[in-house]
Amino acid sequence: MIKTTCLMALVAAISTYGNPPEPQKPAAAPPAAVEPAKPAAPDKGIAEGPKDKSGSQLQLTGITFVVPAGWESQQIQPGAMAPKAVYQIPAQKTGDEVGIIRITHYPEMKGKDDMNIDRWISQVAKADGQPAARADAKIEKTETGNIRLTTVDVTGSVKMTMRDTGKPDHRMIAAIVDHPKGPHFIVAAGPAAAMKTWEADILKFLKSAQVTDK
Repeated sequence: MIKTTCLMALVAAISTYGNPPEPQKPAAAPPAAVEPAKPAAPDKGIAEGPKDKSGSQLQLTGITFVVPAGWESQQIQPGAMAPKAVYQIPAQKTGDEVGIIRITHYPEMKGKDDMNIDRWISQVAKADGQPAARADAKIEKTETGNIRLTTVDVTGSVKMTMRDTGKPDHRMIAAIVDHPKGPHFIVAAGPAAAMKTWEADILKFLKSAQVTDK
């Protein structure tokens, strides 16, 4: 009995020696603090329009205009052919279409007034589908100091730009505002009935032009 007990103790000792206990694993480090996600950077693909408020001045190259109260500055897609400013005239009542004012600046077009007048008129079709002609448009030219203003007023199916689809029963009031650093080109368009109401502000905007040295 004593021999058996000794033998069992010896076997246990050998077993323990051949299989030493595994070393204890170090405690796992606490998880790192997660920083809150940073807000996404604003989309730089769209440039904002002029930083002005309704009723304030719009400063462009060599000229300023007074923006009528209620006109809303719109965002502008950047690009070589992008307008310098775009405004929206609020609808007269809910559900009605708004008016659009688009301003561009092409100094290389100085002296090419007739070409631009004809292009604007070509963007308008009469009720019978025929292209509008000069006889269908009201064209006026005035000169104040060193600003020469030419306006073209025509009604029909109007394309705001050559790329647009014509909108029936609309009206366009387009203008060439020529000055030492001009010309600037301004096109206002919207439903014919609403344009009759907006006309006074559009003409007031055009006639507010003042030359600057900036």
